[in-house]
Amino acid sequence: MLEVRNIKVFSLSKDHLDLSWEIANTELDPHDYTFVVERSESQYGGFDQISEPFSDRYRFRDVVVNLLSRWRQYWYRIRVTRKSDSEVAHSDAAQLGARPDLVAQEVRRVELILFREHIGRRCWVFPARTFGQRCPACYDKVTRQRMHSQCPTCYDTTFVAGYLDPVEAYVQFDPSPKHKEVMQLVETEQQNTTARLPYFPSVKPRDIIVESENRRWRIERVSTTRRLRAVLHQELVLHEIPGSDIEYTIPINLDDLESFEASPEREFTNPHDLEAHDDASWFTNMLKGHGYQG
Repeated sequence: MLEVRNIKVFSLSKDHLDLSWEIANTELDPHDYTFVVERSESQYGGFDQISEPFSDRYRFRDVVVNLLSRWRQYWYRIRVTRKSDSEVAHSDAAQLGARPDLVAQEVRRVELILFREHIGRRCWVFPARTFGQRCPACYDKVTRQRMHSQCPTCYDTTFVAGYLDPVEAYVQFDPSPKHKEVMQLVETEQQNTTARLPYFPSVKPRDIIVESENRRWRIERVSTTRRLRAVLHQELVLHEIPGSDIEYTIPINLDDLESFEASPEREFTNPHDLEAHDDASWFTNMLKGHGYQG
């Protein structure tokens, strides 16, 4: 199977994005394979096909993009299909961005370990859709406005399905003050906080973070630490979504939710816990070994 690598996304225009890629050295005939370019707003999909199948060509120009949206993200990957038996393989996803140097790569690696093993909590990030099929239930094509809220078709994003597939992330949350706002007819309980995560996954305003206790947060603002324009670290401002909002109906499918742990089990287990020893007299024997005769 052909191996696609070194995908680059680049452009000096607001009208298109250019892609280029290579294949690993091989004895296979590239004409026996077809390429298809796929695009998504998330590194892990879902991906949509944006080109017709083609062979032995290693550049593509995407002219159906809206580069005027400041926070929208475009991820690309190449689908390779062998003509003889229709076997399919996919490349890694790539997006427009600065290439990290060796220092940036090391900082990213250390931060991923720190958040995953010690200070972060395992969560899910739902990237909000910003393009695609408009919601037929609540979107007015004339005014280009949402006609009503609490829409189960688009979850108030005006795009069908609302959010892309969730991406696992490790997030450190700051304590959030409790706040009650008295309105004319009702009282609202609001919570806002700040949080942080490594460079991955890349997030934007309106994305949703879900904790293992089913607390759901909307990202309001994102600021980043960078080296030579390569993102190293992300700081977030979050708003907790009220439990009555439609976002709480977004399904999360896990094969084994009962065994899911938000943090590593070793962070809660003392390796010297007496219960971990099968020998009930272990502690007494240890004392006797040190001369205790009681």
